[in-house]
Amino acid sequence: MAVSLKKILFRMPPDECTFAKRGFGDCDPEMRDRLEEIGRVFEEGYTMALEIADHVELAAALDERFDAHHVGFAYEAAGFYYALLDVLMPRRQSRLRAFTDDAARKYDYIASVGGGFALARMPWGRRALGRTMRKLDSVVARCVPDGYGFHQAFFHHRRFVEQCAAPPSGWPNFACRLFDAGVGRSLWWVCGADPERIRQAIDRFDEIRRAELWCGVGLACAYAGGVDEDQAKALPEAAGVYHADVRSGALFAASMRQQANNLSPWTERVCRLFLGMPAYEAGAWVDAEQDRVLAGLPHTFERGGRSYLLVRQRVTRALLVTGHGSLVTGEGFFQEPVTSDSDPCEGRGSVMTSDQYHRTDEAQRIDIPPYLDHSTP
Repeated sequence: MAVSLKKILFRMPPDECTFAKRGFGDCDPEMRDRLEEIGRVFEEGYTMALEIADHVELAAALDERFDAHHVGFAYEAAGFYYALLDVLMPRRQSRLRAFTDDAARKYDYIASVGGGFALARMPWGRRALGRTMRKLDSVVARCVPDGYGFHQAFFHHRRFVEQCAAPPSGWPNFACRLFDAGVGRSLWWVCGADPERIRQAIDRFDEIRRAELWCGVGLACAYAGGVDEDQAKALPEAAGVYHADVRSGALFAASMRQQANNLSPWTERVCRLFLGMPAYEAGAWVDAEQDRVLAGLPHTFERGGRSYLLVRQRVTRALLVTGHGSLVTGEGFFQEPVTSDSDPCEGRGSVMTSDQYHRTDEAQRIDIPPYLDHSTP
């Protein structure tokens, strides 16, 4: 009876992620089919989590059911389900944390995105960000505001994409930045993976938000894929001065796939196009850089967000140095110490609210990290 009631209360309506249901614009039919297939995987993964109580059994079932390219999205959906339980029926130990610490350890980043989905579904969710992040591993907790942003733009694109609605009021700067990265990922679906439509959508946003939006687009391109090589090459060109930001997203996609050992030919292709290196090398390089950054940061719930933004800053600087060519890496490429001066979350930015984040005037922009200033090549 309890299981049946749970299925009734938590079931996901069919076709929830289709273009028709969401009201997305027209796009190439083959591209739409590929993107909608990811939505079907998400829905099926959620249903499997609802029906299979044991974490280990669920993970085994997900691994068997889905191929390497798609399985991560099924884990994302499972994380969404466990996060919903945490929000609606809280207990001392987070169910999402238990899942990502054990059976879904390889998929802890993408599964934790589900935590943001769950918060976005609740009227009080915006006020529960810090509490939810504190219950997760401090490194992967950064995925929660990212997931929140993706959810809002995907399921409410008219408000969050067409009207460029801001992140929740009162969120700190690092969370607003990650929210925007999630909105950027959603544009891969909302705009049908069309580089020109994506550019037009991002151009409507305030300039201060565009770098993270483009990074999210790049991550989605490398992780979800689906377009041909010419369209992929057109993405950095459409990004213009933000070409380094969109290309940086491929590094984080490669890192997630390498950790899960679910490498996709598409991710490999995009890493070579955007970075001039194979996916395994891109993933290993950004992981090593993150480990070095994490070693210098305190163990707080913001740790993952701070490390991500620092690595993003350094990666983007490297890509700007190399222009549109290959990413130059190697020991000693980045040697500046991790200090409050180099932390993009420190200073006024660490306590900047979302309202201030979007009303920053020219005098205040001295606090924006250097890599966000694209006025010079």
